[in-house]
Amino acid sequence: MTIRTAEPSPGRVAAAFARRAARAAELAAGSESAEAPLAFAGGLYRAQAELAAAVESAADLAGALERDLAGFAAALAGVLRYAAEMGPPGLSAAARARERSDWAWLAAWWRDERSGRTDYLARALARPYAEVLAARGIPPSPPAASKGGCTFCGGPAWIGCRRTAAGDAGAQRFLTCALCAGERPVNRIRCPGPGCGEEDPQKLPHFQSERYPAVRLEACETCRGYIKSIDLTLDARAIPEVDDLSSISMDLWAAEQGYTRFEPSLAGI
Repeated sequence: MTIRTAEPSPGRVAAAFARRAARAAELAAGSESAEAPLAFAGGLYRAQAELAAAVESAADLAGALERDLAGFAAALAGVLRYAAEMGPPGLSAAARARERSDWAWLAAWWRDERSGRTDYLARALARPYAEVLAARGIPPSPPAASKGGCTFCGGPAWIGCRRTAAGDAGAQRFLTCALCAGERPVNRIRCPGPGCGEEDPQKLPHFQSERYPAVRLEACETCRGYIKSIDLTLDARAIPEVDDLSSISMDLWAAEQGYTRFEPSLAGI
């Protein structure tokens, strides 16, 4: 069944991907340690912007990817081609292996848990579609098992941020969905890991680096997972999922300490 809602402004989701691409290019120009992942992310965002534009122009979206993708399959191929040509070796090989296949594998991923940890490439392809669904208020079908994930699409959170709002005594904590980009407020003292929910402050350490004052790793000793959070009170221009890549060295440090990120960043970590 197709759910019809008020249409968003033309190109709204495509424009969001274009803004992310511009931010990645801006950060890459001033970064030595993260120039390569930021440059790759910028190109991926541009390819996703083209895909988002195709999805936005598609009529009668139903929220079931297997049913809807016929309307924008050609644009999906553009993202796949970029990953094959410009991605790191592992991603490039995965993309090339799928260039001549049908989209059954993507539809199967959509019907499952929708995590980049199970398939980074599928997440990259499905994101523009999921964001358009969210913009139009069309629930994904079938509903994903949330396990503490996004209340709209069931996708996992991959980045956090802290910012203040009018009347707030302090910065509020938000998590952003890795699939539909939905944002939700969360308890400041609670592990956001799937199936965890630890609330003992002694088991929820956070780590910071003088090199990246706006970045914090919010970890959990119970599940040994973590999420990265960007403090927007220090730089309101930041786009958390993009600025995340500038501090990739912190993710490498966390891995050395035995922590696993709940959902991989665009760098695949």
